[in-house]
Amino acid sequence: MAFQKNSRLSQYLFAFLSLSLTVGCSSNLPDTPETVPVTGSVSFQGKPLPGASVIFLNPDATSPQTGTLNSITDDSGKFELNSYFGARTVKNGAVPGTYKVTILKMVPPGEMTENEYEAKVAEADRIVSGGGILTADQTPPELQQLIPRKYSDASLSRLEAKVMSNQKNEFRFDLK
Repeated sequence: MAFQKNSRLSQYLFAFLSLSLTVGCSSNLPDTPETVPVTGSVSFQGKPLPGASVIFLNPDATSPQTGTLNSITDDSGKFELNSYFGARTVKNGAVPGTYKVTILKMVPPGEMTENEYEAKVAEADRIVSGGGILTADQTPPELQQLIPRKYSDASLSRLEAKVMSNQKNEFRFDLK
């Protein structure tokens, strides 16, 4: 009789734990909004702009996840937006709406090339990770903003993108 009682108790306990794990591990995320594909290109002074940050900001968004989107242009100046909803949900495109756009591109100062800058940063990292202290000559210079503030400053930019659900959303930004 004691064996049957323990067996029945074990069955109830197993059922309860199974149900708890099922409910506890199920997705509690609210439905994510629909997105539509958004692509585009950026050129500066008539040439494609690789490695630029393209930021779409929707001031009317109801959540931070749908309010700001960021992409980096490829070697030909093209970009594609993705929306991130939580840690694991990525959807191609953006939620329809009107976005303010800013474009940023940081470059080494003066005549220094990007390869020279990266080499200087790598050398500084090597010195510091070995316990050394950088001299003024070993410290990499600050990067500079290539793009004029009228495009790179969110408070000044007049670039805009209207993302629509019923049309192709391909935006071209030709910066002067």
